[in-house]
Amino acid sequence: MMKVWQHYALSWGWLIILTTASVAVGQYFQHATLNSVLFIAIVMLIIALKGQQIIDVFMELKHAPKFWRNIMLAYVIVIPLIITLIYI
Repeated sequence: MMKVWQHYALSWGWLIILTTASVAVGQYFQHATLNSVLFIAIVMLIIALKGQQIIDVFMELKHAPKFWRNIMLAYVIVIPLIITLIYI
C-alpha cells in the first residue's frame, strides 16, 4: 500500500504537470490560428481535472459522505462548463 506522503507527492506532481500543460496550451494557441473554442475546452478540462484532484486528495473528500463530495465535484464541473458556454 502506498504511504500517505507518496500519494500526496504523486498528486502534487500531477497538479504540476496539468499546470505546465495549461501553460503549453496557452503558448501553442497564442501562435496558432486554430479554433479558440478548442482552446477554451482544453483549458476548462484541465481546470476540472485539477479541481477534482484538489477535492479528492488535498481536501480529503474522497471518502467523505457522497452528498458533500458530489456537491464539490459538481462545482468543479459546472463552473468550467458555464465559463465555456459564455465564451462560445
